[in-house]
Amino acid sequence: MGKVLILIVDMQYGFQNAFTEKLDQKILRFLDQLKEKEDNLLIAGTCYVNHEQTACYRFEGWKSCMDGTEEARIIDSLLPRMQRVFRKDRYSCWNEEMQRFVQENEIEKVYFTGVNTGCCVLHSAFDFYNALVDCSVIADLCASTSGIREHEAALIVLQSCITKERVILADQAVEEIRALL
Repeated sequence: MGKVLILIVDMQYGFQNAFTEKLDQKILRFLDQLKEKEDNLLIAGTCYVNHEQTACYRFEGWKSCMDGTEEARIIDSLLPRMQRVFRKDRYSCWNEEMQRFVQENEIEKVYFTGVNTGCCVLHSAFDFYNALVDCSVIADLCASTSGIREHEAALIVLQSCITKERVILADQAVEEIRALL
């Protein structure tokens, strides 16, 4: 039997605002419903690290979340729950390191939570899906720093592209994960 990976995307201080500020607490309540000590359940995070060679920096002039800054740090409440953090400098976390991790750990299913729904969550879910890694986006455990309109638009795109059945709510995810474990 394969393992389940809960992937907490870019829950960093630089992505906290009125639209995302309570998301870490929702994710923690979700994790509390699961048997974290279960050998087949892995919890990991991603961390966007901005620098002068990223698309966000070069094309948008965005200079937040620079390497080594407070903005780039993972939120303290979530960090202890993560068994591993994958650093990245692009929207998607699907890179060679992640591919090895998924393969070596025999990941059967990935559940995405975090920010930003229309950027890093969406691109990562697309890349996992295209690599034939079964995945779902937990809609009520994702948010967009740009607001609810952008979050909901991304969910519509995700439903269209990775199927409606893979865009779920936290209660459904808990049931699915318990059944898989």
